[in-house]
Amino acid sequence: MGKGRVQRARGARWRLSFFRVAFGACLLAAMQGTAGAACDFSAVKLQIDVVLDRDAARGEKFRREVASGADSIAVLESLVAPEMAKKIDICRFETAEYLTKRGFPPFH
Repeated sequence: MGKGRVQRARGARWRLSFFRVAFGACLLAAMQGTAGAACDFSAVKLQIDVVLDRDAARGEKFRREVASGADSIAVLESLVAPEMAKKIDICRFETAEYLTKRGFPPFH
């Protein structure tokens, strides 16, 4: 009779452990999904293109400061509105990738 209880207890522990792992995996997936959704890179990319291609004064200042050794992302953040600077900070990885493609790698 005791053996049946031990087997049931082991099964209950296994199910509890499984549910903990499943819950943790779901929680981790939910957190990663919200972090990626917060980045609106299309707006950031448009602003980068505006600074580099359409606004001669800001584009020249950006190129001059980056050529002198400044961090390209920091310079870009200083040339745009505070709301856009926050978006650039949120999309820091995508911004660095795009600036690298444009010939302005971030400072390391």
